[in-house]
Amino acid sequence: MTKAIILVTFMIVLILGMVIIETQGQEMCHDIVMKTNCKESPCINLCMQKWKGSGTCFQNDQVKSCICTFPCKI
Repeated sequence: MTKAIILVTFMIVLILGMVIIETQGQEMCHDIVMKTNCKESPCINLCMQKWKGSGTCFQNDQVKSCICTFPCKI
């Protein structure tokens, strides 16, 4: 049983290390998809569909805009 626990722990550390190496250094891109009248739910859905990223509304001067954040394609 102890060998199994050690093996599982080693595998988890190995997998986490591989994931960190893959995502490390990956640049994030941004795109404004709705320049006015941003609503949180449509903003999130649109960013997920268009870029597979996350969207959020932000105040830009007097209007609320939707900005998407997603991993850049290399």
